[in-house]
Amino acid sequence: MAVFMLQLLHGEDTVIEADVAARTPAGEIVLERFDQSGGCERVRSYRADAVSAVFRRGLTDGGGNYTWVPQPADGTWWCY
Repeated sequence: MAVFMLQLLHGEDTVIEADVAARTPAGEIVLERFDQSGGCERVRSYRADAVSAVFRRGLTDGGGNYTWVPQPADGTWWCY
């Protein structure tokens, strides 16, 4: 499970726990969880024009501190 923060264009930030975040070829941001049998469930999805930035909570290099790691602003990607 990972923690993701999405900055929405209307000025609000939202923090969501999910197993995977992805950006589809259409630019949609999707967040999904997996059940115990490996089935995938979509937690939330956001239109491409509603999100200005996506971050994953992760370790910084070295010191063991956590920070928000930015994800690509365009193109297709996924992270967990």
